[in-house]
Amino acid sequence: MATATDHRTQPARGTEPAPRRETSGWRKTWSDVLVLAQRNLRHMIRDPFEVIMAATMPLLMVLLFGYVFGDVMSGTGAEDYRAFLVPAMLAMVMLYGVAGTATGIARDTERDVMSRFRSMPMSPMAILGARTLTDMMRAGVEIVLLIGCGALMGWRFEDGPGGALAAVGLLLLFRFALVWVGVVLGLYSPAPDAASMIVYPLAFPLTMLSTSFLPATAMPSWLAPIAEWNPLSAVVTATRDLFGNPSLPSNAWPAENALLLALAVPILLIAVCVPLSLRRFRSLSR
Repeated sequence: MATATDHRTQPARGTEPAPRRETSGWRKTWSDVLVLAQRNLRHMIRDPFEVIMAATMPLLMVLLFGYVFGDVMSGTGAEDYRAFLVPAMLAMVMLYGVAGTATGIARDTERDVMSRFRSMPMSPMAILGARTLTDMMRAGVEIVLLIGCGALMGWRFEDGPGGALAAVGLLLLFRFALVWVGVVLGLYSPAPDAASMIVYPLAFPLTMLSTSFLPATAMPSWLAPIAEWNPLSAVVTATRDLFGNPSLPSNAWPAENALLLALAVPILLIAVCVPLSLRRFRSLSR
């Protein structure tokens, strides 16, 4: 009897027990992130219109501002307006990328893709993290394209590769924080169209009321402090400094501490938006 029992409990000869699949933990979460990120990339490749438009518009704006308005705008004090312009356009591209994230999240929610994902043994962080990873890849492509366009226009980074890498890292940190802002907006939006309609009225004033294209001294006195304390102004100023490109002289505290603000604001956004998005994601199923 003992021999028969042992035979039943042993695996058949020549067969090995299947490896135990992890159902929790960071390794399982990261594995799910990669799988879902591949799914997002396949959707992006099959429907490239949004990506093409997101990459094309900044290139057109660089060419338009650099060659059509450059001579007029250079009278504001910047020695080389194109060198002055490229870091601003890079930061602006990072800002407007929030629309793609918000729309994608809202679309998945509307199509009940999120409901299906929630029914599977996956962490909410894996589902939202996959969207974040995909959009960060897209941000990397946008930065490469815009830097390549700037190089063709004669733009150069003047402080060496170390400063340039730090500037790109700062831009990616800014985009990473905005991706999570987009996740929150997408989860709270009633429809994909509403998500994009919410983003642009928020992003456009941030762009115009900043020192991206004009110095604060060229603005009305009541508007100058708003532009100087605008977080986008801090990112643009810090990026210009790290690239070694022309910047605007200013005695304002935000301008003198631009790098500190450019690091603090994204970290604060991440600290607020990540828990908020996870809480909202879990509440969708209730």
